[in-house]
Amino acid sequence: MNDINKIHYNIPQLEMSLIRPQLGTCIWGRGTGKTEGPGSEFILRNVLEMPGSLGGIVSITYDKLLNMIIPGLKEGWLRMGFKENVHYWIRKAPPEELQIPNCYRQPDTNTHLIKWFNGSAQLLISIDRVHISNGASLAYIYADEVKFFPREKFKEVLLTLRGQAHLYGEQACCESLLLTTDQPTPGMPGDWIYGIEEESNTEVAGIILAVQKEIFNLSQEKEKATKKRIKQIEKEIDGYLDDINTLRIGLNYVSRASTSDNIHALGLKVIENFKDTLTPFEFSLSVLNRKPDKPENSFYHLLDEEKHGYYAPNNEFIDGLTGRTEKDCRFDADLVWEMPLELGCDYNSAINWVTIGQEKDATYDIINSLFVLKPKKIKDLVSDFDKYYRHKKKVNNTIIYNFDHTAVGEDAKSDISFADEWITELSKKGWNVMENYIGYSPNHRSRFYLWQQVLAGDQKLKPFRVNRGNNIDLLISLKATVTRKDKKGDFQKDKSSEQKKTIAPQHATHGGEALDCLVWSKYRPMMEGNKSFLLATSM
Repeated sequence: MNDINKIHYNIPQLEMSLIRPQLGTCIWGRGTGKTEGPGSEFILRNVLEMPGSLGGIVSITYDKLLNMIIPGLKEGWLRMGFKENVHYWIRKAPPEELQIPNCYRQPDTNTHLIKWFNGSAQLLISIDRVHISNGASLAYIYADEVKFFPREKFKEVLLTLRGQAHLYGEQACCESLLLTTDQPTPGMPGDWIYGIEEESNTEVAGIILAVQKEIFNLSQEKEKATKKRIKQIEKEIDGYLDDINTLRIGLNYVSRASTSDNIHALGLKVIENFKDTLTPFEFSLSVLNRKPDKPENSFYHLLDEEKHGYYAPNNEFIDGLTGRTEKDCRFDADLVWEMPLELGCDYNSAINWVTIGQEKDATYDIINSLFVLKPKKIKDLVSDFDKYYRHKKKVNNTIIYNFDHTAVGEDAKSDISFADEWITELSKKGWNVMENYIGYSPNHRSRFYLWQQVLAGDQKLKPFRVNRGNNIDLLISLKATVTRKDKKGDFQKDKSSEQKKTIAPQHATHGGEALDCLVWSKYRPMMEGNKSFLLATSM
């Protein structure tokens, strides 16, 4: 721990390391080192400066926390000389002979804990398991990929940031918060970070950097100073550090960085590869870190993630994992293993989608959605689907495949239709496919009014719900889908995003098309006898 480690920082990482605001936000592009940079340092400094404190690490889902965020943090801690099972222990107790003290209000079990050598710890929290933080009192919170965080759910976690000031006094790191993410795309739940950015105080941040420069100069002078001057310098530095701590308290600072800020570490070839493989929209958003425009006039205007969304992690299975495990249907608590899976698909050269639903006793749930991008095809998507649900297939292998005329009117290859290919590939994998042809694809007006009935909660219809953890890209697609009016003044779905290279295919209207097919096949038959709906869709 006392060895000197030389650590390379890019400019944004160095800036955040020096400023360390009490409320820090990093909106950084791909490859800039958010998690292993400011994320790992934020946690480690809090561990060292507040021994015995309890902080929190937050992710959108628990499996992402285990398989993506923690590995990134471990990489950062290793760079700084701190090793797993030596300096910290993940989801298990340290060896008893080390006699490591408990942290502040330490939980009874280590299932959701990272425990450190000096008694400090972090509670592992996810938006899909927000109850983990119930009753906790956290000294600080690190939240990664907040672009996926619904505001109201994250507020529940933030309520636990009620400090341990009686233990750690006026340190700015007490009750501190660090948010990291790349740029939210249109319709993402985490676009609330733009409101935080509006309050960013660059002036105070600049003062802190200036003071840090003075400390650096004094440190350089100290190396050649006399004993008397060294004492004076140390006193001056202590005064400056007190000033910086005061400036940090209450400071809201938002840092922006593009991938090019880390080009010396990544290399020009990586940037060129991003430009070759990403659409202009993705490149602008994820690499150049430019703000997107907000969508208006949503086609699915009554869709409310709080009302229609839910989380359903299989906590018992996840908590039993001992290492990194690729996600499959065993992670999902909302899967009814004995029931068939109902599919609705969209077929396109750029992307192929499948939405997966199940009708429960009280609700109709969209439990999952999957897609593959060009050059992958339907065969690849079926393979991904089969891999995800291979364990369920052993219990019930029945699939209800819903499709309309668009699945039979064009060729998926050169000799078979899209529907034929889906049915053939699923059958090869051992699935029992029940075909449900719904006829000609309904027009946008009909779909618009059906969605209004479904999302408004028509008493004659089963409540519609979406698994938020498994349908992140689908929900983005739905929220970004806008309406337009044709010459007759009718509402239409604006599908122009499917033709634009400036829109990522998974965030264009393709996902909604797949879901429309599934929802129409399920809910349209329930509307028989509803005169207002039949009149609206026939006009």
